[in-house]
Amino acid sequence: MNQGIKLDSITIELVLEILGEQVLKVTGKELTEAEKVVIRGAWDGKDYSEIAHTSGHGMYYLQQKVGPPLWTMLSTVVGNGVKVKKANLRDILLKVVKKDYFKKLEVTCQDNDSLVGRTKIHGELPEIEHFYGRDEEINSLKNQIKLFKQRCISITGVGGIGKSLLAVKIVEEILFENQDLYDYVIWKKIERFSTIHDVVTELIKIFNLGENENNFKVKLSLLFKELAFRRCLLILDGFENLLQTGLVERKIEFDNFFDTITKEQYLSCTIITSQVPLKEFVYTTINLPILHLKLQGLELNAAIEMLHEKGLKGEECKELIETYRGNPSELEVVANKINRYFGGSIQKFFEYKTTVMGSQFQLMLHLQFGNPGFLSQLQRQILIYLAEQIAEDPTPVPFSMLIKYLKEQLKEVSVSKVMTEMEILEQRSLVETSNGISKQEISYGLQPVVKKYILIDPLGLVYKTCKRTQLTNYVEAG
Repeated sequence: MNQGIKLDSITIELVLEILGEQVLKVTGKELTEAEKVVIRGAWDGKDYSEIAHTSGHGMYYLQQKVGPPLWTMLSTVVGNGVKVKKANLRDILLKVVKKDYFKKLEVTCQDNDSLVGRTKIHGELPEIEHFYGRDEEINSLKNQIKLFKQRCISITGVGGIGKSLLAVKIVEEILFENQDLYDYVIWKKIERFSTIHDVVTELIKIFNLGENENNFKVKLSLLFKELAFRRCLLILDGFENLLQTGLVERKIEFDNFFDTITKEQYLSCTIITSQVPLKEFVYTTINLPILHLKLQGLELNAAIEMLHEKGLKGEECKELIETYRGNPSELEVVANKINRYFGGSIQKFFEYKTTVMGSQFQLMLHLQFGNPGFLSQLQRQILIYLAEQIAEDPTPVPFSMLIKYLKEQLKEVSVSKVMTEMEILEQRSLVETSNGISKQEISYGLQPVVKKYILIDPLGLVYKTCKRTQLTNYVEAG
């Protein structure tokens, strides 16, 4: 059992205990009594004269002899790139306490059916080794859940963009601020080749219900009753894996599922992570109260912080971040390659004009191209054309030029059908759009990683049903 802590129970003594452990670990020394006096006073917002008055130490001694080296040392130990001062000490120390709590929470949540406060944790939350930025997304989603009682949130984005880790951070933040907000936190990792039947069956088993029930609607009814009368935070991680099991036949069942988890008489919240937008699973989600977040790459400062921690410096960091669209898993992979093969020089790496692909992004593209029903023949043909065209000329391809090509290849083509297919590809982040000047014709491009995958076709999945162009030059330029 892990009782954890609450925001209103954080005392300066608890802070000093956690801080003291970290100072000792980094410096090999314990905090002195005078340093603790200054920290206590700064925590309470006192100036040096007030601290001196209640401590028995002289103001000059505390302000000139104790303070400056203390702030320098704390900047190294807990500043995380920020200069620690008396004015910002409380905010920084609160982050230290939260980080310590999250670390202990992650250990607790590795065990099935663990307990945090009164909240039962079912399932294993992914462990967070590093996390950068996303403050705006975390605060926004927390408010949606806690203040606006949002019943369903979908977090979509490409592989490696950080959907699962964002969901973990939301869980951690909610448990940190109020361990009694939910009766259950259920983390359900959806495995490949699962069905929506499997998911619902496993969920009701958590509540010891429906062991001998086979009717899907009855199972949904049982699930609704539990989610309606218990306060549950349910996370369904990797929802795109359900697309591999006969989508057309399952759409009505998905409709029923989403209708169940978004009903008004509901005390629970469901967070869904997926590489594929939820609208592709069902006939319609327009009238369902689902909040959709399409997760983009890290904002610039967070991405630079990540690269700096990897030992990469210089203005080239910005170009590297742009090339990999701020995708944290891709940036981590390429940073490790640059350190290993190029001595940490981004400039030398760029001289080779190569593009590195991480395993998570490749897996996503394997899934998109390798599974029947994920990409239509028209979508596949469009992606191949864009990749080959951009390899010759990096300028984005205008919509009219795309239509002209398709008409030449297919003789007859429905423009409205192409628009629909392009919207799907854009929602999946497989294509990028640009309008340039306002009201200009839309043009399409590809992320460098997507372009390279299509051109080299590592598993032979891209061109298996399309006529392949000679790609020798493209591969060599890869």
